[in-house]
Amino acid sequence: MTDRRPDESMTLLREVTERPLDPGYALMAERRARAGETAAPRRRLPGAAALVVVGALLGGATTVAVLDLRAPQPEVSRGRAVLIEQIRDRGAQVEALSGRAAELSAQVGRLQSGGVLPSALLEINELDRWVNGSTPVRGPGLVVRLTDGSGGGLVEPGDAPAESRVRDADVQFVVNELWAAGAEAIAVNDERLTSLSAIRNAGDAILVDLQPLNGPTYTIEAVGDADEMQVAFARSAGLGFLQLLSAEYDIEHAVSTSDGMYLPGAGARTLRYAHVPRAQDGAQDGAGSEGDDEDEAGPGSGSGEQEDG
Repeated sequence: MTDRRPDESMTLLREVTERPLDPGYALMAERRARAGETAAPRRRLPGAAALVVVGALLGGATTVAVLDLRAPQPEVSRGRAVLIEQIRDRGAQVEALSGRAAELSAQVGRLQSGGVLPSALLEINELDRWVNGSTPVRGPGLVVRLTDGSGGGLVEPGDAPAESRVRDADVQFVVNELWAAGAEAIAVNDERLTSLSAIRNAGDAILVDLQPLNGPTYTIEAVGDADEMQVAFARSAGLGFLQLLSAEYDIEHAVSTSDGMYLPGAGARTLRYAHVPRAQDGAQDGAGSEGDDEDEAGPGSGSGEQEDG
């Protein structure tokens, strides 16, 4: 009986253990190692040269692109010249129109002060300036102050969270309630409101006619009969709205009367539409204009006093 190895039945495991690398792979690795000893130095030079060539090509392409972008284009130059010419033309037109407007304003001033215009037309003009807020006024009235809250925390009013800050909608609501209570003229932080004024917001800032207001306290001054306005405002939704702001958002408020306030004028308004009155309907136009101005002014008692300015 021939002697047999104990592990004769484990040929596959023995091959894996004793020769983990396949003979074919081992042969190829040996050939590559012998070839690399002699060929490697010769193969490095073409690789380095290729890198130099690629780098030079990329640098050249980048240089050409930069020069092409910086080079003045004929179309761009012509377009820029056209825009410059248009700007100059528009500037000359604005200058001419501004001079014409100043000349016409001087003529209007001479007519108003020369006693040429009828008294009824002068009264309408004064009432129009009063209603439009172009002239400053003095008189008693009501003052409402809104201050940013701290959100219930121990922070400065200017660092209050967003929900505890006074919003443009809050100022709008109070202003509308003051108009309804009989205000004849209103200013917010010395910004006079007119029939064309807008109270808006830009981020966290409140704007009145595009003028930002300085917080954290916003002062709303309304000229009119102080006692009647105070009673009407207390009976309206305005006082309840202020109490809601205080309870829900910690926004402080204060309502007080004043015997004498000064509201600055908003300046002359831009004329959007006008026509020359005819002789036969001059009286009707005058009556209609006066009625319209009285409607815009609201139910004020006329306690304010126009300030010459």
